[in-house]
Amino acid sequence: MAQIQRVSLFPHATFHIALARVFGLGRSTSLAVSEACGISKELKVKDVKESYIQKVTAYIEANFVTGDTLKRQVRENVLQEVAINSRRGVRHTLGLPVTGAQTRNNGVNARKLRPLLLYDTSRR
Repeated sequence: MAQIQRVSLFPHATFHIALARVFGLGRSTSLAVSEACGISKELKVKDVKESYIQKVTAYIEANFVTGDTLKRQVRENVLQEVAINSRRGVRHTLGLPVTGAQTRNNGVNARKLRPLLLYDTSRR
């Protein structure tokens, strides 16, 4: 089974759709990556040679921020907003919707997830 960025790709899926499983790559970006590396749209993961997989890995590492690095950047950005007490940071700590959604009737998911805060905001 092929792996890119510590993500196993399903062998029977088309390559560009399986590549979208990498955190930070969507379908359009993965299609652009596979075309830039010379991999056909119809090719399955099991039919791709190892040299092409290494080429795709090198291309992704050179041009995109993905995987754990991207997750770390997002977490650091949230912690920075919490540290400077911005409006978004305060709403992160309270577990409320951050981007301006109403909370009178909506925001149920944010209230449900309040005890399971995704970001450790205890560092100040």
